Amino acid sequence: MTTEAEQPVSTQGFYRYHDVIGLLSPAGPGFSGPVAVTTGPDGMLYVANRANPKQPDGVRVSRCTTDGDYLDQFGVWGEGPGEFIWVTDIAFSSQGEIYLADEHSHRISVFGADRQFIRAFGGHGSGPGELDRPSGLEFGPGSNLYVVDTLNHRVQALTANGEFVSKWGALGDAEGQFNMPWGIAIDISGDVYVTDWRNDRVQKFDAEGNFLMAFGASGGDEGQFNRPNGIAVDADGDIYVCDWLNDRVQVFDRTGGFKDVLIGHSGMSKWGQTLLDANPDIERKLELAVQNIEPKRRFYRPVSIHVDKNGKVYVADCYRHRVQIYQKL
Repeated sequence: MTTEAEQPVSTQGFYRYHDVIGLLSPAGPGFSGPVAVTTGPDGMLYVANRANPKQPDGVRVSRCTTDGDYLDQFGVWGEGPGEFIWVTDIAFSSQGEIYLADEHSHRISVFGADRQFIRAFGGHGSGPGELDRPSGLEFGPGSNLYVVDTLNHRVQALTANGEFVSKWGALGDAEGQFNMPWGIAIDISGDVYVTDWRNDRVQKFDAEGNFLMAFGASGGDEGQFNRPNGIAVDADGDIYVCDWLNDRVQVFDRTGGFKDVLIGHSGMSKWGQTLLDANPDIERKLELAVQNIEPKRRFYRPVSIHVDKNGKVYVADCYRHRVQIYQKL
């Protein structure tokens, strides 16, 4: 049994690897292309699976405990009410309703705490309240839902029922402009952080969309990005950014100053061990295979990140079909 003291730490030592949840599976205990991760009001972990075009049955939201005990799943592939195809993000309202963004149908679908479909809003277009490939979702001040409207290169604030409130942004690389924005996070002060995907930077705004600051540039060095996507801000004001094509998560302080890097340290998940225990022939084949296991521990296209109230950091490690967990020290 590996003790906590033996678990590896992040590059700068501010975080310790804690655990992993995951296994490639189109249903049940497992994930298939996880693209969004968060905890719900029930304290459970919700993971949205995007799967792939040849595996539509894998499109779903999985629910499990933060210790990796599988509970259930909801949602199916499709364009009908309560269905989705290219799911991108999950958010919870103060009423406990579940909001899912689908960039294929250009809409937001809403489910109750019982995971039953309630309503949807949006629709393809560029007008107020219309969407073109929505991605990041986050509830902010006044219970407004902030939606990253990716191909409209803007952020929209909507009511919980989808009524238009405000918008900001346009295509470009100047302050306050975007080129395919993706992720969004809101801090305890109500300020809004948006990952500006093709501009390889993070921009910060107040709740009304007034530009406050930006950080990042294209590259692979500290503080640089190669297509940033998921983003989170913890209670201390530290900013976490999934650096998609650099296969890492970078951490910054509240001013945008570089702080640490998470690279991934995954071991065997509970679900994976259960599979091997039930299929010893698989384990024997793995033991005989000549392979370097070290790279497989690392992140491979991390896409979403969530930090809970206890400082646990959950990263959706998309191409490895798992969620890696770190603990802030």
